[in-house]
This record gives sequence, C-alpha cells and structure tokens, in this order.
Amino acid sequence: MTLATKLKRLEDRLRKLPGLSVALSGGLDSSVLLVLACRILGPHRVEALTISSPIMVPEDLIEARLVALSHGVKHEFMAFDHLALWAFQANPPDRCYFCKKAMFEKLLSRCTFPLADGTQQDDLKEDRPGLKALKELKILSPLKEASLTKEELRALGRKFGLRRYRETPSPCLATRFPPGERITAEKIARVREAEAYLLSLGFSRVRVRFLNDRALIEVDPREIELLWESRAEIIAHFKQLGFLKVCLDLQGYQPPLKRP
Repeated sequence: MTLATKLKRLEDRLRKLPGLSVALSGGLDSSVLLVLACRILGPHRVEALTISSPIMVPEDLIEARLVALSHGVKHEFMAFDHLALWAFQANPPDRCYFCKKAMFEKLLSRCTFPLADGTQQDDLKEDRPGLKALKELKILSPLKEASLTKEELRALGRKFGLRRYRETPSPCLATRFPPGERITAEKIARVREAEAYLLSLGFSRVRVRFLNDRALIEVDPREIELLWESRAEIIAHFKQLGFLKVCLDLQGYQPPLKRP
C-alpha cells in the first residue's frame, strides 16, 4: 500500500468524526497525528491533551507545547502522579498496562472529542501491555488503522518541519527499571539527573538503566570511545548521585526492535 493510499484512508477515517482529541506526548508519532488532524479537520476541531509527570522526559513536554502552539491547537497539560499507583511502584512485568489505563482514564475525563493516541503499525511488533489498555478504553489509533509505519511517519515529520523527526523514541523513565525493581521518586530523580548529565557531555542517545543501585549506561555504539575517555569524570558524578557501581553496556544503545 502506498503512502498516499494510507493517508487517504486516514483522512476518510478522521472526516467521520466530530473532531479529535489527541493524547500528545511530544514524540514523533502523536505529533504527526496532531498535524494531520489539523490539516484534515482544521485546528478548531482538534485539541491536544498531555500528561505531565516526573517520569516523563522533560524535552517531550516542551516539544508537545511547541507543536500544539505552532498549529493553533488548544492544549492542556494534566498532572498525573504515577507513584500513587501501587502497580507503578511494584513494577510488575505488565506495569505499562496499569499506567496506560490510569492515564487515559484521566484524559478521557477531560477530552472534548473522541480520544486518539499515536500508536502506529510498527508498535504491533513489540510486546506492549499498554495496547491492551487502549483497546479496553476504546481509544482510537488512526495511524495504526491506516497502517502507517515509523519510517513513513519520519518522512511526514520531516515534511511538516517537526524538529525531532530523526530522534529515536524516548519512553518514560520507568522503562529504565527491570520488572521487580521497586520504583521510587528518589530513583526516578537519580536516573533523570544521570541521563541529563550524559547529554550535557555531548552524547546523542543515552539510557541509564537502574539495576539494584547500579547504573548501566547505554550510549550510541559510535560514542562508546568518547565515554571511555570521560569515564573518571562520569563515575565520580554518578557516585555523587548515589550509584554504588557504574557499568557500561558494550552493545551500546539499541532501539527496542533491535534488542536481542
């Protein structure tokens, strides 16, 4: 199916709706959905709702605001306390299901139009417990319905002038913790500060995995040598943040679909 055919399918789907409320995360997928909805329905029939929480990547919240403002869309941030959820703190394998369901229930309580998220075709290749929650709540996923893929969304993002069309997805900070590792506000803050520090040193893609008070650093494989050259400074800073050991993943950062 060509991109033009997929976009026509998306347009036909959206034109049947009175309007669209977009769960805007600030990532590429939901941002492209917002732009397409504005072009098809007009900004007066589109609104953006964004969950604001300490576990969200700060740059995503900034991007969400910029995208909404630049397209003249009504935009509302909704505060959400993930740590109030027992399933979030306990961090079971299906944590994402409970989080996603609670967040979208909150969004549903405020949306003006049918609520849609940025799930796209390639998301179906991953194990995503949150998709079950979206199905139960009858959240629309127009990009998935039109079979749009990540690469097609990148092409559209570039065409629309979105700043982050090249960037890899930035899932919430809770994904830095393995199932069973209890999540606290203090641990979240340590991970956030550790990743911000690495980014300040010039690394392009970073993840700091939290493993029982140990930090497992992932950077772009091409930047591992740079990290090795700065290891003394990095270790000292991470120790100040409370990590007992600082480790490096020699495979480097890999997008979820490329992980073994």
